[in-house]
Amino acid sequence: MAACADAEALLRAGRTSAARKAARAALYTDGPDPCLYALLGRAHAAEGDADHADRAETVFREGLAAFPDDLGLLTAYTALCRSAPDPARTDRAAELAARLGELGANGAQGRPSASRVQRHDARLVLTVIGHPAGAAHRAWDRARTTPDDDRTAILAETLTALARPGRAPLRLLVRAPLTGVVVCWSWFVTTLLAVTALHLPAWTSLTALLGPALFPLLYGVLRGARGRAARRAPATPAVATGDAAFPALPEVPPYTAREKVTVGVVLVAVAVTLGVLVVRLPGG
Repeated sequence: MAACADAEALLRAGRTSAARKAARAALYTDGPDPCLYALLGRAHAAEGDADHADRAETVFREGLAAFPDDLGLLTAYTALCRSAPDPARTDRAAELAARLGELGANGAQGRPSASRVQRHDARLVLTVIGHPAGAAHRAWDRARTTPDDDRTAILAETLTALARPGRAPLRLLVRAPLTGVVVCWSWFVTTLLAVTALHLPAWTSLTALLGPALFPLLYGVLRGARGRAARRAPATPAVATGDAAFPALPEVPPYTAREKVTVGVVLVAVAVTLGVLVVRLPGG
């Protein structure tokens, strides 16, 4: 995701060659990724000549061979075909649009949750811009130019909430979700095992909840941001500032195998720890 965000920032800044190099390097080091394929193809298409259009089509086809149902790839390829005067590509655009319609109808139930979209968007912008307050400020600038865009309004509210003092742990859960999950639940497991092994007073086991308690706090912050965005007053679009560093908000990708494995390992570790505690309890 960070590599895709970096390349996206380069593309939006008009540095198409640098964006292509970054995308290719990430594909080489990290392996196939639909976001990187889509971005590489868009960076070729942005050159506006026939040679790069052909290269863009090759990239899109290669990406769709690996990820045939990726909406981002299909959308980018459709845009290329619609912009080309080639009749063959015009026909292909109709086929791609039909495929997008099918996926939209069939995949409506598989859409990511509002909370996941928030975390994805906030992580993307924080990766590109870095400073939490600066990210929030730029998100508000973008939201004012598109006042009817719920997703951008929610993002601005989310980044503002995360930028407040004392919320660095919540930002960690957004910036590095896998690291956050491992750290929080490792604290839980380690603390409970230490209490059991050292025969500490039972009340000390409550400190194990300090790590996992961050998750409901984060979800509460996200829920509050969505609520404030929903209650925003109608506004007239402001003049666009042309902030090239602010990234576009792509489709939220599905959970990766690494994320699923990490969650599985954490669940097993927690279950084993609780099992040990039950056995060690008096009368267990």
